[in-house]
Order: sequence, then structure tokens, then C-alpha cells
Amino acid sequence: MNKTSIWHTVIALTLPLSFVASAQDSAKSDMANPMSVYTGGELIAGNKGLGATFQFGVNQGNWGLLGKLEGKNNFENYRARFFTPNKKTGTGLFIDAGHDFSNEGMTLNYASVGIMQAFKLSDKVNLYSALTYGQMWEESNQFKDTQIISSVNYLKYDFADQFYLQLVPQYTYGLDGENTRDFSAEMQLGYKVDSDNIIIFSGDTDNNAWITFRNRF
Repeated sequence: MNKTSIWHTVIALTLPLSFVASAQDSAKSDMANPMSVYTGGELIAGNKGLGATFQFGVNQGNWGLLGKLEGKNNFENYRARFFTPNKKTGTGLFIDAGHDFSNEGMTLNYASVGIMQAFKLSDKVNLYSALTYGQMWEESNQFKDTQIISSVNYLKYDFADQFYLQLVPQYTYGLDGENTRDFSAEMQLGYKVDSDNIIIFSGDTDNNAWITFRNRF
């Protein structure tokens, strides 16, 4: 597949689903759950600028489709994610793609596909783990195309009725091309204003900090 066609495919999949999502949202689920299927959006502000996201959710029996389109860093960094979680098994297909032109003279891209699994560790602790395979490349060929394996985990602790902590470590390993060994981690403190609104304070290992307002439509 031509690399630019990946984004054309993402857009083509998103458009028809976004029109039917609001009519098929499930009963109100926990918006702090990374695999929760609902339709909503976010406003983001941090040390690297402003951003926003749109998320749509479609339910059919035990299966759901969750799509999230995100623009960050004054909309110079874009990401698209799609999940197909099963309510009974906690297993789902996970697609992740990104497009970043925040660094002058360089445009970075990646696209990957894999699986995500939910684990209930206790009444208050849940783990959501994803393992994906894909490729990263630079549009001006400033570095070699690289096949990658990525692992991302969301460890969520509900320490109070309206508050939770979430740790998100991620590791990317390059199989060829560039010598890629990239580890990063994000910490989130969330406050559930009500069932339709959450305020999240976040920071990461790259010394970034931001605040997010999440709303269910």
C-alpha cells in the first residue's frame, strides 16, 4: 500500500461511521476507561500549545467500534486510533497511526495494527495492554523506513469515587532500518466531574505537561 494512502483509508473509514455513532452509543460507560465506547471530544492545553480530539463510538451486540482523531501541539501533531473491543472477553483489534510535522524540516509518520486486551486486576485497578506491528517513515527520506513493534499499557487506579490515576508506558522497537529503541511514559490524574465530563492533568517523560477537558456528546 502506498504510504500516503494509509491516511486516505483512515478518513474513508471515519466519515460514514461518525454520522451513525451518536445514534448507537451504549448506556453511559466510564469515560476514563481507554476502551470505553462513546461519542465525545476533548480540548487540550499545555506547554506545547493547544489541541482537540473527536471520538466516536458504535455498539453492535457484544462488539463495539471506537475511533479517536487527535490534533495536538497547535495541530502540528495528528493521531488516529481505532479499537474494536468485545464486552465479554475484553479483547479487540487496535489500529494506531500518526503524522507529526512539529519539527521544522521533518515530517514523521507511523502506522501499526495489533490487539488490545483488558485485564481486571482488582476492584480498583485495571490494565489495558496493546501490542502492535507496523512501520515508521519520514516523508523526505531523512531516515530509513523502519518496521516496528510497539507495546503500550494503560494501568488505571480508581483511588476515590471521582478520582483516578493512570500510568501509560510505551515502548517501540525497530526491527530494521533505524536503530529504534524508544521508551516513554505518561502519568494522568483524572477528576470525574460527572458521568459526562472529566478533567485530566497529565505529564510525560519528555517534560511536557497539559490539561484536558473531556466531554461526552
